[in-house]
Amino acid sequence: MPTAPPLFILAARFDAEVSMFWMILFGIICAFMAANRGRSTVGWFFIGFFTMCIGFILILVLPDLKTQELKDRRVALENRRLREQLSKERQVSDQRHGQIEKRLGVHDEALGIDTATPPELQASATPAQLTDGEQWFYARDGERKGPVSTETIFHLLEQKLIDTSTLVWINGMEDWAPVSDVDPFRGDRS
Repeated sequence: MPTAPPLFILAARFDAEVSMFWMILFGIICAFMAANRGRSTVGWFFIGFFTMCIGFILILVLPDLKTQELKDRRVALENRRLREQLSKERQVSDQRHGQIEKRLGVHDEALGIDTATPPELQASATPAQLTDGEQWFYARDGERKGPVSTETIFHLLEQKLIDTSTLVWINGMEDWAPVSDVDPFRGDRS
């Protein structure tokens, strides 16, 4: 007559079957939740299978990739819309600017004046300004301007187009220096 297996073997077999049931159940739950959150179902099945509750907690804590992807897509669409709107506004602005310059050009021509060129360039462009023979250069907005006469530098200072810290240079100077440190422009003009 066959003998029954000892009770502890039956209990161990039962525990193994119950543990396997829980492992499979957590694996399936994790895989299902992973599919709803945009994550790998197979990978999360095995994570849930081997770690059970820990895998379940992890899948709950991790961000939902589907909603994150939707947010990113919405932001990208909004950025694209804003870039297109900005581009259209720039085109309209450029057209308006062109129309205004055209109208001002017609007015300048009718009046016989040039308002398109800044005053300091108009002053430096006329050869009559270089009567004293000195040719000064000055730095403005990171660019070298000139040559201009001493009178033109005084005029630019009076008009506040340059200040006493503006760098100037003339042939014979070793390096550029502030207007306030150069002989013709020190102190008051007499």
